[in-house]
Formats: sequence, structure tokens, C-alpha cells
Amino acid sequence: MREERPTTVLTIEDEPMVRQSMAAYLADRGYAVVEAENGRAGVEAFRHQRPDIILADLRMPELDGLGVLEIVSRESPRTPMIVVSGAGLIADAIEALHRGAWDYLVKPIEDLAILVHAIEKALERARLIRENERYQNHLEEEVSRRTAELEAANAELVETRMQIIRRLAKAAEYKDNETGKHVVRVGLYSRILACGVNLDPEIVELISLTSPMHDLGKIGIPDSILQKPGSLDYHEWSFMKQHCAMGVAILKPLSAAELEAYREHPLIGRNILQERDTPLLRMAADIAAYHHEHWDGTGYPEGLSGAQIPLPARIVAVADAYDAMASQRPYKPPFPHNTCCALIAEASGTQLDPDIVSVFLESTDRIVAIREEWKDEESSGGTIKQAEALRSSVRAVTKPAGSPAAADTQI
Repeated sequence: MREERPTTVLTIEDEPMVRQSMAAYLADRGYAVVEAENGRAGVEAFRHQRPDIILADLRMPELDGLGVLEIVSRESPRTPMIVVSGAGLIADAIEALHRGAWDYLVKPIEDLAILVHAIEKALERARLIRENERYQNHLEEEVSRRTAELEAANAELVETRMQIIRRLAKAAEYKDNETGKHVVRVGLYSRILACGVNLDPEIVELISLTSPMHDLGKIGIPDSILQKPGSLDYHEWSFMKQHCAMGVAILKPLSAAELEAYREHPLIGRNILQERDTPLLRMAADIAAYHHEHWDGTGYPEGLSGAQIPLPARIVAVADAYDAMASQRPYKPPFPHNTCCALIAEASGTQLDPDIVSVFLESTDRIVAIREEWKDEESSGGTIKQAEALRSSVRAVTKPAGSPAAADTQI
């Protein structure tokens, strides 16, 4: 077991008798005493010995007590220093306290027990300060550690939610497309278009994350409609249009009763359902609801027009229309890129927002690169006759929803 070292006291006093008497008294009581006969010698001893406490006379040759105090306070502010002054130098002692001295004593010190009391009081104060600093440092470390843990947990929670959202989007796409790559492409196209209309980076990121959920409601559409190889009849098309409302129903905040029921379910993590609503889900719901609205007001479900349609939905409408035309579907083959671009340009100002169409047409090189990187297995192009039929379908979209011509359109 290691023995504790004795407390080191540095006495700086130019009067030998006073210095020696204090040193002898303190040594008898177990202190390790270092003596210095003037201020400069005291500073050297302080720097060499690093004492636990310093006793210094105020009036000394070469360097007085105030000079020593200035050096000690600058180099080791937690080292307690007690100044000793003559009876007529109380003003100097008070000045020393203002400059950082821990206490002062008045010479002559008739009872040296007062000296020990002052030393112990100063050492106890120094100990409490050190303990408080250690506690504060520990507290800061603990706060930093807990903050890092919470940030990691929050990042994991956000990623968990995003994985669930991505899988929901992919589940809907697998009902309509074997590869599920359509939702990936629409997300990447939408990011390009959102950047092109100079949205804030945070909004661009939200659109990129939420756009793959545009057709989430297709989960509720029967396969007999989704996979039908020919045109839909009026009733089938009316049912197909309900996928917008179904998507909103999936994405809207849970009621208090639903939230409590899911939280109690043993297979669902409570933290996943901690938030009842988020900007991400609100944007996803807007996109799911309104990505089939038309710029001229002839779309569905509400017949909104122009700027009434949320901007993210207008962006996704362009991305989705292009990828639907360029992809294999049960009712049509994929069409060449140039044909798709021509149809997009033709729908500008009727079905699609003209500004976003302009950004799309200026970004076709990047669109093609994404299309190639995330291409589906099939790659055969449609015939000229089929392209003309698709052009007619796009024109038909501009007619009032529910008309016979609109029932032929599944883009």
C-alpha cells in the first residue's frame, strides 16, 4: 500500500527568524517545508517543487509578494497562496486578496496554531475545488457519452424507419413490377429535378426519400387490375384511381388508439412508432395523394391545378411519367428514351408542370445514366405504332377524369 506523501508548504520570507520559526513549527506537525529567502528564490522553488500551498511575505526585496502572487496565479491558479503582512499593511493584504490570494495573516503571528488553521482551511478549499472540477469533467464526459449514445440510437432509429418506408415502397412496386427498381429510379430522378428547381438541400433530400412511396396505395389494388394486359374498363380505372387515397391512408398519422395498440404489440418496437407524424411522412402523403393531379386541373383525385398541386407531387409526376413510359408494363412494352422525352415535352403545360419539364429535358444525360444503372431485366423497345398509341394516351390524360378516354390511361 502506497504511503501518502506529506503536504508540501513553500514559505517565502526574507526575515530568517520568522521563516525558520514557521518552518520548524510546520515540520513538527508533519508538513514538508521548503524555505525561500526572497521572492525570486521563492518563484524558482515553486517551479521546481510544485508545492501544495505557499506562504509569502508581501514586503520583500527583489520580488515582493504581489509579484510572486501574479506568477503563481498565472502558472498554477489552483495552488493556494496565503500572504503575510505587517500590522500596518492591511490595505496591501486586501489588494492581494483581490489579485487571487486565498487568505492573509498579520505579523507577528503570536499563535502559530493560527498559521496551521489557515493552511488547512486553504487546503480544504483547494481539495473541494479539485473534486468539483473532477465531478464537472466527469459530468461533461458522461453527457458527451450519453449524447453520442442518443445520437447513435437516433440515427439507428431514423435508419430503421427509413428501411421500413423503403420496404413498404418496394412492396407496392413488386405488385406492379417484378424488379422493384421503378421506385429507386423515381427517387433518383426526383432528386435531380428537385435540385434543378433550386430547392433547399433539406427539401431535396426529403423529396428523394419520399418519392419512392408515390404508389404505396397500390398495395390495396387487386392484381387482376394491376396486371391486366389490356386497357382498363371504366370501373377498373375508377378503382385504380383509389390508390392515391389508399397511399394517404397508409402514411397518415395513427390515431391515439391505433398507436397504443401497436405499441403494445410484442413484435413491433416501441421506438419505431414513437413519432406520430414527421415532415417526411407528411411529404410522402402529399406525393401519394397528388402525383396524378394535372397542371391544367384535369387530373385526380381532387382536380387541383397549377401551384395548388404541392411542388413535390409535381416533381414526382414528371419522374414517374417518364419511368412508366420507359418501362415494361403488363399493358405495354418499354418505349425508347427519345420517344419518352417527346411525350413528356408534349404533356408540358397540360399534364405536367412546364418548369419541371424544362429541368427534366435539360437533365436527360443524367436521367439516362440512372436508367442504365438501375435498368430492369427487359430491354426491348416498343414499335412506332405503339408509341403513337401511348401519345394518344398521354393526350387523353388531359381530359376530365372519369371520361371514357381517361379510362385508357395507366401511366
